[in-house]
Amino acid sequence: MSFSIEGIAGFSGRKPKTTILGWVLIVVVSLVLTSQLAETALDGDDGPTRELEFQTAENLIDERFGPLDQADDPSGGEATRSTSTEFVILTSSSIPADSAEFQARIEELDSEFAHVQEELDENIISGTLSDYEFQISDDGTTALAFMEIFDDREDDILTLVHAVEEVSDDQIQVYLFGNASVNATFAELAESDLVTGESIGIAVALIILAIVFGAVVAAFIPIVLAIVAVLTAVGISMITGQIMDLNEFVPNIITMMGLAVGIDYSLFVLSRYREERARGLDKQAAIEASSGTAGRAVVFSGFTVVIALLGMLIIPERIFQAFGVGAITVVFVAVAISVTLLPAIIGLLGDRVNNVRAPVFLTLGLFIVPAFIIMVVMGLGPILLLVSLAVMLVLVLLSYLKRRSGGRRTFGLGDGVSHGGQDEGGIWNTITVTVMRRPYVSMTLATALLLVLAYFYLEIESGTSGISVLPDDEPMKIGFETVNEKFGFGSDERAFVVIDGAVGSEQLNDAITRLNGLIESDPGLIDPEVRIEPTVNLATVSAQVPGDPSNQTALESVRRLRGDLVPQAFASVAPGSYEVFVGGSSASVVDSVALTDEFLPIVFLAVLGMSFILLLFAFRSITVSIASIIMNLLSVGAAYGLVVLVFQEGFLIDVFGFEQVDQVEFWLPLFMFSILFGLSMDYHVFMLSRIKERFDETGEAAESVAFGLRTTASIITGAALIMVAVFGGFALGDIAFFQSMGFGLGAAVLLDATIVRSLLVPSIMRIMGRHAWYLPSWMEWLPNISIEGKSTAAEPRMAESSAPTGGGE
Repeated sequence: MSFSIEGIAGFSGRKPKTTILGWVLIVVVSLVLTSQLAETALDGDDGPTRELEFQTAENLIDERFGPLDQADDPSGGEATRSTSTEFVILTSSSIPADSAEFQARIEELDSEFAHVQEELDENIISGTLSDYEFQISDDGTTALAFMEIFDDREDDILTLVHAVEEVSDDQIQVYLFGNASVNATFAELAESDLVTGESIGIAVALIILAIVFGAVVAAFIPIVLAIVAVLTAVGISMITGQIMDLNEFVPNIITMMGLAVGIDYSLFVLSRYREERARGLDKQAAIEASSGTAGRAVVFSGFTVVIALLGMLIIPERIFQAFGVGAITVVFVAVAISVTLLPAIIGLLGDRVNNVRAPVFLTLGLFIVPAFIIMVVMGLGPILLLVSLAVMLVLVLLSYLKRRSGGRRTFGLGDGVSHGGQDEGGIWNTITVTVMRRPYVSMTLATALLLVLAYFYLEIESGTSGISVLPDDEPMKIGFETVNEKFGFGSDERAFVVIDGAVGSEQLNDAITRLNGLIESDPGLIDPEVRIEPTVNLATVSAQVPGDPSNQTALESVRRLRGDLVPQAFASVAPGSYEVFVGGSSASVVDSVALTDEFLPIVFLAVLGMSFILLLFAFRSITVSIASIIMNLLSVGAAYGLVVLVFQEGFLIDVFGFEQVDQVEFWLPLFMFSILFGLSMDYHVFMLSRIKERFDETGEAAESVAFGLRTTASIITGAALIMVAVFGGFALGDIAFFQSMGFGLGAAVLLDATIVRSLLVPSIMRIMGRHAWYLPSWMEWLPNISIEGKSTAAEPRMAESSAPTGGGE
């Protein structure tokens, strides 16, 4: 067996049962690993891997104040267990908060909490609810208590949340929220969004595949292989999670990426196999030929995706590294499956992959009915659903026109170039030739549209998710907003100014007093508290952050504290005699945003540079490599602008049914860039490899572009719509950052597969002509990787029989 891609695929096709059994064992092992290791693999920390200012502040407090606090409270037992605060809120529009009804409801809740802890045989709450004093709001409608729960029992917090739901009714609403309950709610919603994304993505992908292939069996194969890729990658991540920090969102990323690339890679190879069979090759020859052409392109595309995703590992931030590792893992698995398991299944089924025809209009009907059910069940906006239906109708119409018009009419380029070859007619050929007749106009219009959309990215506000991005009907968010409205703050988060120096000196004491006064007069910070400990040379000035500590108001307060208030207060203190650090949860977000902004150009340059080198080796053309990168940057920039325009500015937000946010997730642009740049290369590599393959055969630049675009059009359109369906499924979840991520990725893929592929690629390739494949003479030393493989058009090996063939060993 040759260890080329064709050799590996050929072996898999000849030994299908052995290959399939091997993958079954891999999936079983992955499932076992997931069931046994998930709890420890996905509990990693978030945040930076290098010490930032907020961490320095926290470390100083722990190191200097920790021993002092322990000396003041030497008691043992539960008192030494660390705790965190949860807010208990009772509110009513008709019953006073100091009434007997409220007191009875508090006692009922206390009893529920006791019952929950008795069932668990473990204390979650430090003390009982009756031990905590309730504050009454100024308008007398709301009661609030700060309840401490043990950090080592945070995993059981949802049992308390459900207990609260049991005693809440229309007369008196009861809410519970805090860091532990919010984190648990995010995890619960993430799991729900995962199910939503999987269900919608797989269902719509199946319909699209049925339309593209015209056969049900062929449509199911990419779905099955994508699921295998996801299960295997999740199993591998369980091992990875034992040696590095992964979080509970990694399976979401693996599922989203796995369904997208897993289905697309299988689609590319399976389509090429069917094409080779139509040329007359027998089953085994077609397997090897499709793997030597489309399979090579898939392997190369996988490497481009991985190179782009490697950019996420450069950033010293755990969330990027976790997402990057998860995505890279599933891409590697998807590539491996496309050159091993897929040929094995084809080898086993043979022409039975074409069994069970799927009529276009029947398939469309099977899509419309569930789509309306989803609209009713999930409460989606009717316009959003109509847009989805319009996209599907376009796909069906183009498929229908292609079948009706294929080969009936040839559209010329106006230069006497012949269009010999298969499938010269059809709608895609018409679009391509029309664009190539006026390439400068097409290029200008497409570029202008993408640049206009990209402009809105300049208005981006970066931050991270807090309680405010939860759905409006989420009880935790309602409780947060109630506390914010009735008591003037939405959480107990504080900003800390830590002063390291001789804090007992008069100069530093005066500066601390001035800082306290400046904070008192600042609208973004309330209730400052000063602590000075000369024995350990440390002092703190802490202030409560009103509202959501992750929103832009809170982040600006921290920036103002660092940039204005601290310098003003310490202006008269000798430099070098002290150090000041600002910490707290809001400060951690500010530092993370700054860290991401610092590494953004580094990641861009690294990914663009590596992608350019890879394209240069693949196509031996400096012009195609540069043009591909520029076109991909345009589509990514346009997607950035759309995310800002829709989610931050609220453009058509109600139409789409999304949650508007004050800021875009600070990690989203880099995450989108890494994924989209790789995925965009998928289409470009697949399409350019067909163009280059034709150009090498004929030497005709314009005809090769038309051939490459029309022969890959239906496959790329189907692949793009599958990705849009997968990403769109995640956009229909409840968590705002999943919505923005799914929408941004889906929009970028759609732009890339339509505007870029239909207008930019043919117009730019037409303008460049034969120069598209230009390589300077001093670069002739570059090896020829030849991802196009060998053409099978010249010497097809005829099938021995036209009857459907099966496989065996």
